Amino acid sequence: MSAGPALRIGPVQERTLVELFKRQAGARGGRPAMFHRIGDRWESIAWNAYAEHARELAAFFIDAGLQEGQHVAIWSFNRPEFIISSTATMLARACTAPLYQTLSAPEAGYVLGHSDAPIAVVENEHLLAKVLEVRDRLPALRCVVLMQGSAPGDDALAVASWKDALQRGRDALGQVAAELDRRSEAVQPCDVATLVYTSGTTGPPKAVMATHGNLIAAINALGPIVDLSADDRVLSYLPLAHILERLNSEVRLYSAGNALWFAASIAEMPAELRDVRPTCFVGVPRVWEKMAATIEAAIDAMPPARRRLVRWAIAVGEQAVDRRQQNEPATWALRLRRRVADRLVLRRIREQAGLDQAHTLITGAAPIAVHVLRFFHALGLEVLEGYGMSENMTVTSVTRRGQARLGTVGQAVAGVAIRIADDGEIQMRGDVVCAGYYKDPAATAETVVDGWLHTGDIGTLDADGYLRITDRKKDLIITAGGKNVSPSNIEDALRSELIANPVVIGDGRPYIVALLTLDPSALEIFASRHGLPTQADELRRHPTLLDAIKQRVDAVNSGLANVEQVRRWTVLPGEFAIGVELTPTYKVRRRVVAERFAAEIETLYAARAAAVRPLRGGS
Repeated sequence: MSAGPALRIGPVQERTLVELFKRQAGARGGRPAMFHRIGDRWESIAWNAYAEHARELAAFFIDAGLQEGQHVAIWSFNRPEFIISSTATMLARACTAPLYQTLSAPEAGYVLGHSDAPIAVVENEHLLAKVLEVRDRLPALRCVVLMQGSAPGDDALAVASWKDALQRGRDALGQVAAELDRRSEAVQPCDVATLVYTSGTTGPPKAVMATHGNLIAAINALGPIVDLSADDRVLSYLPLAHILERLNSEVRLYSAGNALWFAASIAEMPAELRDVRPTCFVGVPRVWEKMAATIEAAIDAMPPARRRLVRWAIAVGEQAVDRRQQNEPATWALRLRRRVADRLVLRRIREQAGLDQAHTLITGAAPIAVHVLRFFHALGLEVLEGYGMSENMTVTSVTRRGQARLGTVGQAVAGVAIRIADDGEIQMRGDVVCAGYYKDPAATAETVVDGWLHTGDIGTLDADGYLRITDRKKDLIITAGGKNVSPSNIEDALRSELIANPVVIGDGRPYIVALLTLDPSALEIFASRHGLPTQADELRRHPTLLDAIKQRVDAVNSGLANVEQVRRWTVLPGEFAIGVELTPTYKVRRRVVAERFAAEIETLYAARAAAVRPLRGGS
């Protein structure tokens, strides 16, 4: 139901991202490379201006003392200066070390210190203040480039505005041009292009070394699936510190030469979707969940007759999806109803979401609930689910158009081999496997063995090669009775329109309990449908809501073995926060949750006699 792709670009022949960038810059000249918001309008940056600024900034880096192989930290939301800084770093044959925008000063200090970055490019004075807060722990840091605003430096740390850095680079080109050219020509496929700091769900983040060769192998593996085209419009809004967005934005830009549009903020992204109408859109599960909730809220607000028509159309779409999942052809009558539903309703929903021209939609970085995928497929938006990790450029398997088996993460991409170890661990190998962890040879040796990446995920492969993720190896719960329980399986089953982030507890305990967070948008819809108070605290304790949650838990329990069943549960007072209970890519930090909600957990286990009686309420 989406727009067909333009002329597809085949595998790239260049060996490095620098070669790719130079080819695109040389061929595209005055064509737009990037768009960013200035007020209420989109301003373009042409390829030739982009290339000029990247070269000037690279000259500034070299003049400031940056050596080959050193790191340049980039701490910013998605914007042209991020990409220009990354390109400049690679032209100088150095390596980027991006930071998540949500990091605290101590967390940022860890990345800056661990990477030994002599130069940091920072978005604004707010983030600069965080750098200065931990300045005494960063002996290697000598220079900061400030993308917007200005601030004085000191004897130990020079601070240059973006404009001044480019001007100083222009001035220095006379002296360093030959060295810059030598470095950019010397870049090799085995050179590390960027460090990718992992989410840190189980401890301090590790720094994955992603080479130029790794990233080119990744884009070549994904190219036939995502239909790379120079005519594509891509909206960049997910954190560029995550390798998924780096692939979707920066590496795709180098490879296809398509225009890249930068969202002004996460909050403004939904409106910008309707403005840009991207041809390729990538979202983490939480983005898709919130989009689904927004659509549901809009339907609920419709007049009754219109609402019934829309619900009928979506139900027809779901019937078509279910028949495909059962490998049954649609009947003539269903095909006719589907065409009518699409013409009257579904295409308008796609238009209102801003996805009517998208030929490729992808979800990744974390598990997504089957009911969410089913909903979008029913709308005619076939969201492809991918699986991977930072250590393999997020490229292991992806579902293909028209071939999705909901609940699986598709089949291996070209150039990747997958096997399941005796203990159930998913292992893979291919040119996308990273060069290891920076400063951590022991972890490298443990993670990559004889070329096989040990993912730490538990899963199964069916006869057709479809991969299903069932758990994290380290997350398995062993109850006090010695029984092994997979928390991910239970959590995936508990997730619903209402329940956003269930966390199952039970390691060393007599039974399984669950902490539940609720989706605010879904709460509003629920309150509207049932005529309940909209005040959040009061609503979370309302018997009607708690009964609905109990029904969900009971339904899940009916399909679980006795030892896996959730005996007690409680609704937490709010959502998990990014940077606290959630990583920047919305993965749950179990240890943090267990520490922050220790009192709630102990309440659930307080009375052994209550083990067979669910606790219907918030703590």
